[in-house]
Amino acid sequence: MLPRKAFSMLGALGLLFWLSSLTSCSDDGGSSSPQWTLQGVYHFYFHQPPNSFTGLYRIQGIATDGSQWFFSWNYGLERADEDFNSVQRNSSFSLPDNIAPGIPSALWDQRLDHIGDIVYHNGIIYVSLDSKADNYQNGHVALYNAADLSYAGIAYPLTGAPSNPHDDLASWVAVDPGRGCGYGKEWKSGDTINVYRLEDWSFSHTIAMTQSLKNIQGGKVHGDWLYMSSDNEILSVYRASLVNGTVQELFRISPPQEGDFEMEGIAVRDAPNGGVDLYVEVYADPDSSGHDLSNPNLRLDLYHYWSPNAL
Repeated sequence: MLPRKAFSMLGALGLLFWLSSLTSCSDDGGSSSPQWTLQGVYHFYFHQPPNSFTGLYRIQGIATDGSQWFFSWNYGLERADEDFNSVQRNSSFSLPDNIAPGIPSALWDQRLDHIGDIVYHNGIIYVSLDSKADNYQNGHVALYNAADLSYAGIAYPLTGAPSNPHDDLASWVAVDPGRGCGYGKEWKSGDTINVYRLEDWSFSHTIAMTQSLKNIQGGKVHGDWLYMSSDNEILSVYRASLVNGTVQELFRISPPQEGDFEMEGIAVRDAPNGGVDLYVEVYADPDSSGHDLSNPNLRLDLYHYWSPNAL
């Protein structure tokens, strides 16, 4: 059975409306929350064309190297150009539940069968992996080559804090090359971020946040901030200071119709003309069909926000 998330691609830019809203592994700024405006929403449908499942391959996460996009679904990775046209995939799916995973047998045999959000750094895609069979208590980060989406043969366990071992659900991992760190956070509500040493993902320490956050589905570092997408009841996007733990709620996603919506991965990059671009994935089941993969209305909505002053 395919898990509950899936999408397909058709790069239809729509729903263009404006709104305002709103060293080493160590802590170090931030005060007022920046202003963000919605630039547009891309819709990637399951069945445009029918049974294409292009968006399925984008259901979990998103990352960029500045000139192309990388996406993840539960079982693999996709590479796309700047305009979101698919270039390469390392996995496949067809109805009813035929899956050729991009997770290598060396990891699959460890019951690592669920990919979450991903991050790119220096030619490597860092892939969050966990185990449905082990009730998501076996979080790992696996390294893939960005050039061809092949497994690089390296995976590290995410042990979490000694006070709360093996509860660092691998829905996402974030990389902070400037500090030489990686980050994670448990799924349940909590006010700490787990900090790992990037060279081997061994646990270093925690960063205390100024408020508890839950259901974090994606995380990316930009400057002194960790940006996070939350699948809470109001679909919040947050950022937390890596200097002092200050948490800011940047905005909330407001879907334009009734249905079931689930927050997914997040990407952050310097905007080409200045400021910061923020992309947030939302899984949309407008008919509340229970994620029926034959439903032609299932889609991934990719929200694009921009801020002139997200320092």
